[in-house]
Amino acid sequence: MANYSAIAEAGASMIEVLRDNLCPEPIISPDMIGLCSPAETDDLQLGLHLYSIKQNREYRRDGDPLLNLTLYYLLTAYSDADIQERAYDESYILGAAIQTLNENSTLGSAYLQGSLGSDGTDVRIDLHYLTPEEMQKIWIFPNVPYRTSVAYMVYPIIIDGGGFMAGPRVR
Repeated sequence: MANYSAIAEAGASMIEVLRDNLCPEPIISPDMIGLCSPAETDDLQLGLHLYSIKQNREYRRDGDPLLNLTLYYLLTAYSDADIQERAYDESYILGAAIQTLNENSTLGSAYLQGSLGSDGTDVRIDLHYLTPEEMQKIWIFPNVPYRTSVAYMVYPIIIDGGGFMAGPRVR
């Protein structure tokens, strides 16, 4: 069973799929694809942002220590091109990313990182529609212009609910 690191490992697994399939075309370097807030992209051309986590209570049985989660991500393309080419570049990158995640909508042990791939459970990646109003609620960063983004849900992320011992408290 996966442990608490499964949430981070899910994002890392998606990044690995995108890097394997989008480099060197349309993105030159794997280092230009990563996890980031849409407001802090550094030199990335494709950013993945975890914006929500939901517990799937319908799969939970009384006394079952397993935690079944769905993770919600925002995928955004960035370009430093001049204003006349920027929208085209970003649409091009986003289209390639959408195609890649559609073709790899079930992640098996080849892509699953760390404890997430330890129990043989595949993880699904599905496009998740957000209304323009919902997207604006997520994309509320001061002084950061909105960029076209697409949402995904990743599930099941099953975490073993028992046995975690917290380390010493940091002061």
